[in-house]
Amino acid sequence: MQFNQSKRSTLFKSLPWLLLILCCQLQAYEPMVLGVPDFRPYTYQEKGHIIGSAIDPVSNALQASGVNFKIRLYANYSLLLKALRKDEIQGFFLASKNLERDKYAVFSKPVTTNNWAWFALKGSATQVGSHDFKLSGTVATIAKTNTFRWLTRSGYRVVPSGINDLPNLLINKKVDAVFAAQAVFETRIRSLAIHPKTFVKTIEIKKPFAIYISKRYLENNEGMMEVLNRNIYTR
Repeated sequence: MQFNQSKRSTLFKSLPWLLLILCCQLQAYEPMVLGVPDFRPYTYQEKGHIIGSAIDPVSNALQASGVNFKIRLYANYSLLLKALRKDEIQGFFLASKNLERDKYAVFSKPVTTNNWAWFALKGSATQVGSHDFKLSGTVATIAKTNTFRWLTRSGYRVVPSGINDLPNLLINKKVDAVFAAQAVFETRIRSLAIHPKTFVKTIEIKKPFAIYISKRYLENNEGMMEVLNRNIYTR
């Protein structure tokens, strides 16, 4: 009996230290600022608040990893990368992978999938997969994104635009097709009350959509990326 009481006494004496160690582990990483693009439905600002479908899954993963963070909105991905290089932010989300971003940051486990898709007017003669279209067709896409980079490097005739103008460029036949993130384009046409069957959709590729964390931050916060990846639940 005395032995059990002694064990309990030792345990209770050790408990504050155990709790302190646990708290230290949960707060082991430096606080960070994460940038997000204005990219509905994933991240955008409304009534002074940054919201969107990406906010909760990323916030939950960071909180579970013991990282205190703030979120800052940027107009486009080019500005996000510039801010990361200047250490104004220590990461950004959601993003697809490219070599330029890989120079300065590490790509996490995917949070979700981003479908890159072609949209053409229903009933038009446009065949987005054809050789003739690649040679002579005009394609609108969102400027300063990976879809813009992919089209340019693939040899298409590209018209850079903002997301708000893409549907009307196509409806007014200013371009032959739009190439964009499926969810982003479809969110925009819903906001304009345009029927989805106005367009023919062709998915080109499914891209992992994830968080980039700066290499500089990770050098000072060893093991953070491994912990974060364990707390990401891909949708």
